[in-house]
Amino acid sequence: MAGRSGRAAVSALQTAVAVVFALGIWEALVRVYGVPIWLLPKPTDFLARLYTDAALIAYHAATTSWTILLGFLLGVLVAVPLALAIVSFGALERGLYPVVVFLNIMPKTVVGPIFVVWFGIGPLVSVFLVFLMCFFPVMVDAMSGFRAVDRRLFFITRSMGATPWQEFRYLRLPAAMGPIYAGMKIGIVKAIEGVIIAEFIASEAGLGYLIMRASGFMDLTLLFAALVATALVALLFNAVLTASERLLVPWARHLQD
Repeated sequence: MAGRSGRAAVSALQTAVAVVFALGIWEALVRVYGVPIWLLPKPTDFLARLYTDAALIAYHAATTSWTILLGFLLGVLVAVPLALAIVSFGALERGLYPVVVFLNIMPKTVVGPIFVVWFGIGPLVSVFLVFLMCFFPVMVDAMSGFRAVDRRLFFITRSMGATPWQEFRYLRLPAAMGPIYAGMKIGIVKAIEGVIIAEFIASEAGLGYLIMRASGFMDLTLLFAALVATALVALLFNAVLTASERLLVPWARHLQD
C-alpha cells in the first residue's frame, strides 16, 4: 500500500511540474513576443479569471457536471444489462448489435440538431447526447467481460446447485467488472466531449455554452478559463471513477501489482 501511494504521489508531482513548466514557457513566449490578449492570453490572465469569475464559472461547471452525471449513469445502466442480454442470446447479437453499431457511427453533430427538433433547447438534449457518446464503449467492453468467463465454470456452479442469479452475482459480474470499468473510463471521456458538443448546439447554461458566449464576445481570457474548468471537471470525474474502481474491483489492482 505504501509503495502504491508513493508511486501515485510521485506521478502527481511529475504531472504538476510538467504543467507548471509548460505554462511558464507559454507565459514567457507571450510576454517576449508581445502577443495581444485578444489573440492569445497569458496563463496568468486566464487563470486569474478562475478567481474573479469564480461564481459564474462554478455555476456553469456545476450544470455541465450534472448533465454528465445523468447521461453517463443512464448510459451505464442501459449498456451493461444490454451487453449481458446480447452475450446470452445469439438472436439479439445477430439482430440488435448491428443496429447499435449503426447508431454509434452516426455523427453526433448530426444527431444533436435532431434532438433539438424533438426536445427543444434544454438540458434533455445534452443528457441524451452524453448517453449516446458513452453508451457504446461501455457496452462493447462489458460484452468482452461477460464473454471472458470460462464456460466450464458454469457446469461446475450448476452441478453445485447455483441459481442463475448466483452465477451472475458471483461469477459473471466479477469477471466483467474490469472490462466494464475500462469501458467506463473511455465512456467518461466521450461523455465530456458529448456534453460540450451539446452545449454548443442547444443549451443556455454549461461550460460549452460559456465557451461559445466568450468566443462571441472575443473574451479569450474567459474562454481559456472555461477550458481549464472543463479539464478540471474531466479530472474530477476520472478521479471518482478510479477511486470507485479501487473500491469495487480490488482484485484488478492486485493483478496490476
